[in-house]
Amino acid sequence: MIRHTVKLEVPKGKALDFYNFMTNPTTERYRQWWPGEHLEFYIVKHGDENHLGDLVFMDEYLMGKRRLTFHAQVVKVRPPEGNVAGQIVWQMKRLGLFLPAYVSIVMRDTPKGLVLKHDLLLGHKKLGILDPFIKLYFNKGFRADLDEHCRLEWDMLAEMLNSNPNMI
Repeated sequence: MIRHTVKLEVPKGKALDFYNFMTNPTTERYRQWWPGEHLEFYIVKHGDENHLGDLVFMDEYLMGKRRLTFHAQVVKVRPPEGNVAGQIVWQMKRLGLFLPAYVSIVMRDTPKGLVLKHDLLLGHKKLGILDPFIKLYFNKGFRADLDEHCRLEWDMLAEMLNSNPNMI
């Protein structure tokens, strides 16, 4: 399994605001977050009242170079509460089948702001035979673009949410 982690501090971010934004996506707000880079993000089919089972569609660029387009289902969700970090895990789907590909976001408030961990997990934990093929696509350049994208976008989201609380 290939794991790519970006962990960062977002001084002006708030875990509950980020959680609410990510569990209630709309294309309009997604585009406002990063115009030109973020294209679409919305719920295709609702799951339960806590968003478990929500099927979403996401379409974005990574630094204007690579395009990521996928459907994914929320397979784990926990709102931030007190000292407990919030978490959302989406599992990607193609042609109605779950893929061995996950995006996980963990967010926790601290006295300095928000600590956010963004994980991309690709492949099977026990069957690493696909890893060489995955690395052909998820190469060094792709990882660098994903790093840069993450490091820019989360501060942008905090700025947007702080300047327009109605976005949450």
